[in-house]
Amino acid sequence: MDKNDEIKIDGIDERIESFLRGEMTTEEETAFKQEIRQNPELRNRTMAITSLIKGLQDQNSAREASIIKENTDKSRVRPILWWACSVAAVFAIFFGIYKGHRYRALDATVSPYYSEYDMSDISRGDVDSATVAHLYNLFNQIQENRSMSGMIIELEPIYQSLDGDFTYNAYANDIAWNLALAYVKDDQIDKAISILQKLKADNQDTPIYNKAEELIRKLQDL
Repeated sequence: MDKNDEIKIDGIDERIESFLRGEMTTEEETAFKQEIRQNPELRNRTMAITSLIKGLQDQNSAREASIIKENTDKSRVRPILWWACSVAAVFAIFFGIYKGHRYRALDATVSPYYSEYDMSDISRGDVDSATVAHLYNLFNQIQENRSMSGMIIELEPIYQSLDGDFTYNAYANDIAWNLALAYVKDDQIDKAISILQKLKADNQDTPIYNKAEELIRKLQDL
């Protein structure tokens, strides 16, 4: 590392330390948080320092708790609280950024594999019309919504009942396929791949076999 690089890193570290200690003005802190979001170098450096600090805090948490409890001098307590809050703020910013990027990557991966389920085509009075309408509604929600917890809770028991309950047998592939997509959007990649592999095994020499194989390859690259 040459001298210019050392100066540059020292300057970044000084700003990070100032932020973590709560020494920035409101305007400086707002600008710094925005820069963390936009500048990968600053974000990575901040997270590295913050992770180090957090590790030290975890190791010394009992000792710090004792100090805070026994020390009645507020001037001693305030810097510790500022430090802890600032560390938490950095993790919240970083986690939010990571989670947003991850979701967009997962959604982009599955978006070519959605199917449209038109409930207007369901004939009224059919014995299974209510069942089909419910399934189609779930499938469409998987495409439209961001949170998958509700859809997964509903589809998992239906999928698990397919081998012994023929109520949903005619829609088995759609159920399996859409549950796999929901798992992907929920970042449960292993569960999605497991379902897709079973779809392949049950649908040799069919278009769904090829689709499942293609999506598995994409998921393995994530």
